[in-house]
Amino acid sequence: MRVVAGLLGFSFYFFAGAQLEAGQAQQRSVPAQAAGAAQPHPIQARVEFAVVDENGVAVPGAQVTVVEPGLPAAELWTDYTGHGSYLLRQGEPYRVHVEKPNYYATDESGIAANDASIRIVLAHEQIVKEQVNVTASTPGIDTQQVADDHIMNTPEIVNVPYQTSRDIRYLLPFEPGIVQDSTEQVHVNGAETWETLDTIDGFDVRSPVEGTLDIRVNADAVRSITEETTRYPVQYGRSAGGVIALNTGMGDNKFRFNATNFIPSWRQINGIHFDKFVPRFAFSGPMAPNRAWWYDAVEIEYDNNYIQGLPAGADTGPVIRGSNLLKAQTNVTSNNIVTAGLLFNDYHTDYSGLSALTPQESTTKRNIIAWLPYLRDQWSFVHGALLDIGVGEMRFRDGYEPHGNATNTPYTITPEVAQGSYFENLTGRSQRQEGAADVYLPPRHWGGRHDLRFGLDLDRITYNQDQVRAPVNYLREDGTLIRQSTFPQQPSFTLHNDEIGAYAEDRWRPGDGLIVEPGLRFDWGAIVRRPLLAPRIAAVYAPPHARKTTKISAGIGLYYDQTQLSYRIQPYAGIRYDTYYASDGKTPAGPPQETIFTADDSLLHDPRAVNWSVAIERALPWSLYGGVNFMGKRTTNMFTFTNQSGPGALAGNYLLTNTRSDQYHSEGTELRKLFHNGYTLYVAYTHSSARTNAALDYLPTPSLFGPQQGGLSGLPTPSPLGPQQSGPQPWDAPNRTISWGWLPFDVPGIRWFQKNWDFVYDMMWQSGFPYTAVNAAGEVVGAAGEYRFPAYIQFSPGLEWRFHFRGQYWGLRGVMENAADRLNSPIVNNNIDSPQFGVLSEPEGRALTARIRLIGSK
Repeated sequence: MRVVAGLLGFSFYFFAGAQLEAGQAQQRSVPAQAAGAAQPHPIQARVEFAVVDENGVAVPGAQVTVVEPGLPAAELWTDYTGHGSYLLRQGEPYRVHVEKPNYYATDESGIAANDASIRIVLAHEQIVKEQVNVTASTPGIDTQQVADDHIMNTPEIVNVPYQTSRDIRYLLPFEPGIVQDSTEQVHVNGAETWETLDTIDGFDVRSPVEGTLDIRVNADAVRSITEETTRYPVQYGRSAGGVIALNTGMGDNKFRFNATNFIPSWRQINGIHFDKFVPRFAFSGPMAPNRAWWYDAVEIEYDNNYIQGLPAGADTGPVIRGSNLLKAQTNVTSNNIVTAGLLFNDYHTDYSGLSALTPQESTTKRNIIAWLPYLRDQWSFVHGALLDIGVGEMRFRDGYEPHGNATNTPYTITPEVAQGSYFENLTGRSQRQEGAADVYLPPRHWGGRHDLRFGLDLDRITYNQDQVRAPVNYLREDGTLIRQSTFPQQPSFTLHNDEIGAYAEDRWRPGDGLIVEPGLRFDWGAIVRRPLLAPRIAAVYAPPHARKTTKISAGIGLYYDQTQLSYRIQPYAGIRYDTYYASDGKTPAGPPQETIFTADDSLLHDPRAVNWSVAIERALPWSLYGGVNFMGKRTTNMFTFTNQSGPGALAGNYLLTNTRSDQYHSEGTELRKLFHNGYTLYVAYTHSSARTNAALDYLPTPSLFGPQQGGLSGLPTPSPLGPQQSGPQPWDAPNRTISWGWLPFDVPGIRWFQKNWDFVYDMMWQSGFPYTAVNAAGEVVGAAGEYRFPAYIQFSPGLEWRFHFRGQYWGLRGVMENAADRLNSPIVNNNIDSPQFGVLSEPEGRALTARIRLIGSK
């Protein structure tokens, strides 16, 4: 971190120490209420606005409307540091209106013209409201935002009745371009999960090796979720898929308490069964008023996980999970803010991987512990510059062990189900140490206004693994042995990777209504050891005659992925010996076939993607906002294992190469309707295609966890055997429609249903995922992704009743999840040798869930 601080300090003093030309924030005039009034003589007095939140943190992108008596109103937007400059045109007191989505709008009146500096506090929207006279900012078209981002703020997070509301990941698919698979992982615009950068409070929270979003946080702690799929800035590196950023809350000068979901839920599958109990609590308040605050968000979860089709008494897989986010902020001075946080997760189940095709005896006991301590130090300077430094360390311990003894009950895969004790006992420990520093400079003027920012980031990933493996048997439909895989024992291993990145970006306003963002990013990693340069450029244009109603965006850029360590660790699995047997199941058909996975780092390149997009947003009559977007992405140099013995060989040396190429394109449209008091309806449709030239993902061992090759089969399968081929991605959903909203539910003539009820719902329809057929030996049959699941359709309506009890304002909600009782099965038998080939299992079922939450105080 000394290197980061030194280089950033040099950058800061070099630019900030120079003589900066005084800049004027972008401002424009709109018709005043008193049209035709005489125009007073301008006095040329400049006022500087500083917009901060209730904790003194700068609020960038806030819209400030200045209204001087008798003059047209003027609008400006705060820069990266929360500052904006305005040139007063008369010496009379004036008023300002400030707003930004997810904040309560603020009005200040009677401001003296001789006040050269104005500080305005914009408070975040709260789940628990302490005041009834606050007004939320109205969402609209953000003409200052260049990236293709979709933001869910507190109203959406609280009101959308997404399934499995304990897990914020289940809300993500209700944004365009995000698809969730049955392992709870999300895919942004056709990308692998690990291609998306997932952050909490600005820190990378992906699993250091797998790159998956596994860490959990109390959903009530999340203030906003930002999804950036294209045109995102060079500040974000090593992520060709996109960015999902979760920002969490902080206490203020009031002691607050919130409790949610302390009513169990029940699910209708083959009768009524207890589903889950997930109480959530959040506490916050001041440590020193106006100087220091704390925040604590706790969740506890017990899931029953009933599996239809398994024997009675062995048809549940209970899960116990918990998380805690503890944060504190101290304003050392008005210009120095220090924030510290600790996120802790714990997970335990005795039957990990339980499904209709994997009984309890073939599952594993799994324990996961993860924690992330982090620290952020923010400095603001007198000339308007800002320095932000953050450090954090994520640690994961993930271990599982089988039930029983594989020697006595060997692990066996039949065409229908798995049997015996799981073949692998594994413990993995991973950690990511990360640091980042960003410098935001005051505006400069060279042919327009320039907002410059620079940054450095570095991380170090370490992974250690211990494993013990037993043989795996594969049976024919008649019960005879067709193949046996054995694995010589391998020693534990440790793998490291260091990565460093730097960027420079300019936010240039060359003319009225036009913003251009060029940027350049540099990355380097210790495994591949090749310097990477990624230029990007994007622009947004709002025509002067329709600035509040029309926005046109476009961009193109080069994006590099991280060095995905889940591929790099496969060579440590050692040799796999496969012995095939004659029809009697006893006579070997030949000598054991040897398979080994290898890697030569000097031959590797980092995956790269060229991403382009065009979008148009338009404000329509009746408070409707619509948009259309087009996107194309081609990712090359992706990792895949290639059999060096030839395309048709079933064994041999699988070398890690860069021969994989993925393609994605989409066309989408969306429409949002805003009503009074924040009520909202939203609908979006996306047509897309996600394909790859390496549809078969070769692995050295079977996998009990995660999506199976070519689909979400649920039956543990070996690495697919057969020549590589092109096909759809396992999460390809060509047609997809989502909708959600909340509306007042008033029934005339019925007193109980007047002003106290809301109707809430969510809906999703999407094409079924593809899957690939294999035979009893694990050999691919037919084309990759040749078969598909039925279309996924779910509709979940509900009602929320708001009432007063003991001086508090409460909300009681009931939701019927999957009200149409669609099958929506994530499990299919993909073994073509089985009479049950293509049979779906584990129906989603209909569930009645209840939620009670504290809304506010009387």
